[in-house]
Amino acid sequence: MSFRLFYYSLLLFCGAIVFANPGERRNSFYAENPPVIDGILNDDVWQQAGQVTGFQTFVPDFSQKMEHKTIAYWSHDEENLYFAFKCFDEPNMIKTSVAARDKIQDDDWVCINLDSFNDRQTLYGFYINPNGIQMDTRFAGGRDDAGIDMIWYSAGQIDDEGYTVEIKIPFKSIRYAVKDGQVDMGVIFERRISRLSTQGTFPALDPGQGLNFLTQTMPLHFDRVKKTTLLELLPAVTYGNSKIREEGETIADDQADLSLTAKYGITSDLILDATYNPDFSQVEADALQVEVNQRFPVFFPERRPFFQEGSEHFTHAGGSGRAEIRNIVNTRSIVNPITAGKLTGKIGNSNIISVIGAVDELDTAYNANVGVVRYKRAFTRDSYLGGFWTGRNEDDFFNLVYGLDGQYRINDASLVSGYLFNSGTREDINASVTNVHAAAANFSVRNRTVNYGGGYTNIGQDFQSAVGFVTRTGIVKYNVFYSPKFYPKESLIKRIDPLVYVSYTLDKPSGLYEYSYFTRTNITLPRNTRLNVSANSSNEIFEGQKFDRSSISLDARSQLTKRIFISGNYRWQRRPNYGESEQGRGKSIRGSLIFQFSDNLNSEWRYNYTNLFNSETGEKYFDIHILSSRNTYQINKYMFFRAIVQYNSLTQVLSPNFLASFTYIPGTVVHFGYGAVLDRREWDPETREYFEGSRHTAKAQGLFFKASYLWRH
Repeated sequence: MSFRLFYYSLLLFCGAIVFANPGERRNSFYAENPPVIDGILNDDVWQQAGQVTGFQTFVPDFSQKMEHKTIAYWSHDEENLYFAFKCFDEPNMIKTSVAARDKIQDDDWVCINLDSFNDRQTLYGFYINPNGIQMDTRFAGGRDDAGIDMIWYSAGQIDDEGYTVEIKIPFKSIRYAVKDGQVDMGVIFERRISRLSTQGTFPALDPGQGLNFLTQTMPLHFDRVKKTTLLELLPAVTYGNSKIREEGETIADDQADLSLTAKYGITSDLILDATYNPDFSQVEADALQVEVNQRFPVFFPERRPFFQEGSEHFTHAGGSGRAEIRNIVNTRSIVNPITAGKLTGKIGNSNIISVIGAVDELDTAYNANVGVVRYKRAFTRDSYLGGFWTGRNEDDFFNLVYGLDGQYRINDASLVSGYLFNSGTREDINASVTNVHAAAANFSVRNRTVNYGGGYTNIGQDFQSAVGFVTRTGIVKYNVFYSPKFYPKESLIKRIDPLVYVSYTLDKPSGLYEYSYFTRTNITLPRNTRLNVSANSSNEIFEGQKFDRSSISLDARSQLTKRIFISGNYRWQRRPNYGESEQGRGKSIRGSLIFQFSDNLNSEWRYNYTNLFNSETGEKYFDIHILSSRNTYQINKYMFFRAIVQYNSLTQVLSPNFLASFTYIPGTVVHFGYGAVLDRREWDPETREYFEGSRHTAKAQGLFFKASYLWRH
């Protein structure tokens, strides 16, 4: 397929879309006297508010009546949305916790999936467990982002009949379109019962459309909504004291910083953000990952608050979480911005825009200038046509990426998507710009009975995205997959999902072909239990050589009781040693054990082991054990104490970290922490070399303090 043909095909399928009838809407009750958010449904508003019941499952199967009744309510006033749930259940069986924000995935919970523009392009997810603890997400482009933190209020209570929750969402906390006080949104109410491995919704999901929430929302209409102007100021102060041991000497450093971030609502759906000297210290550490013998860098998700507004629109069509071009915009490439600005939101009914400009401080005499422009034109259902422009300029280096992406929903279950990008790179001021293309097209069908589809990817050898995250270039790839679904009757097994995946890849530099024949079977059982067996026969081209990548994997996880959760994975595999360009073989073992001693006290133990040996000689390349313990005491939903200890056998590094954290609302926080890196290296002043000692001593240690206050008008 030529790039020119692909370009016009992309325009054709996106430009040929016509609008559909959004369906009958329901009016919201206007609350003259708003409810008190205490988790008790004794306010008069809930007697008059809109309500629905009759939730039906979509996990493990569709269109089944949920075992326990659920009632969802909604109302509003001029400044807030109000929701409530009455969830019937056996009180002593309810899985819940008093946890930090966003740590309730394995609990029972309810969720408000809110399409605030009623345009079927994005969804807010407001999750609440029975104790009123919050989790929020933003969904767009087929991906869910859990990094966003919005300001909203919730409370929950467990009673003799089950549990109840109440929620208040200020209109200022979300993006929406208002005209003459009238607002239209879409919603899907959702409930999860952990021990039954069950999730259900109202309205019920159509088995013919599968898990596509965006096209199945229930329209809601709100009147007399006040048109307000959002203004937020977020000053922050940080202080750090660090000590580093180098060659027998201790180097101490004290550093204090002030920062200011501002947010202004140009309209209710268009937001301007600006920041100077922002504090991007990470309270939550990156997830535990093995970073040895990787062909490309390990990807870590964005968790810094400034970049969260509008980040859902930076995903591109035609890719996936495991695609070679994972992100055209990876904001973590902007490491230490001195100043940055951002414009995000909607212009009119269908135009979505996200713009970033930043000056990124480098450890050189020059700083990097970074620019991002993202535009999407929304059509019917979740179809859209979009464009990207990204640029990074630092000293003599320059990189520019631009192009189109889009997706078109053919019918309820079928979706086609694709992209066409161009990368222009100049490595030296005296060199010319190298232009390289990348293109992809995918087709998929997903419903209750089967998922299947296929794709095509073509990435030029010298394609670069300095603002994105690209794992591999110089390939032409074809892939297909087929996954039927089975729902055994009257059986302990709730669902069986086999999968067959086949791909062929041309490695352009060598002219050689790779193949992958992958099969997997997922089995769903009660108590949030899942079993997974997979096998893969494949090879990989690296530096012009073929390497075996075959593997066998076993995976299991289960909520044994409402207080104990376990998971484990075993994988045997062949893979190359990238550093030596030699064929290797090895295994990896991962396991976790989580004790919820009480609603407030949680202890997580995780183990990660991997090794690699030369397939011919048996020589050991590496043998790594990583053990971590994470213990959290959550006093209430605002404050917790946490201790994390991690040990890496390869580096023989022991890392203890302690944190006391208070979060009133996202932005208004106080954190105090201590961290250290201990190893067994000792310095010999005579030979001026390190040698391995008998005990761990501190190589680096530090204290930090952070406080910020969110002022909102």
